[in-house]
Amino acid sequence: MAGDRTASILQHLKDRGIRITVDRRLVVEAMVRAGDHVTAEELSEMLHLAHPDLHAATVYRTLELLEDTGLAYHVHLGHGPARWHLGDPSHLHLACERCGEVEEVDDNLLETVKSQLLAATGFKIDTHHFALVGRCSRCLAQEQLNQVT
Repeated sequence: MAGDRTASILQHLKDRGIRITVDRRLVVEAMVRAGDHVTAEELSEMLHLAHPDLHAATVYRTLELLEDTGLAYHVHLGHGPARWHLGDPSHLHLACERCGEVEEVDDNLLETVKSQLLAATGFKIDTHHFALVGRCSRCLAQEQLNQVT
């Protein structure tokens, strides 16, 4: 399945006239293996173990290329570096400030707020670059349990 996803991403790039270099292929393969919410630094470190000549700048440029073509997106999950993921930007990230859990939910949940903001200010927000930070249900339950005891 990972091979299919990698091939699909590389084909998408080829279809747009983008040359598939060995380094780009390595970054895409590592991104597919890493899964969601990996930092550029983590990706670079993973690649450096097997390919010490691959520069971090290549990782950053490839991530930007993937974002420019709509194949990858970065998100800010509270404090710390941006995290990258492949796929559809039409979801929100809910990041627990206590345990670090990240949940993805349908972007339509904020549609009313987005519409109201646009109507009131003329400003259209792009929700896939940030996370709503708070507490997840498990941490809230644990806090309530701690208050009882």
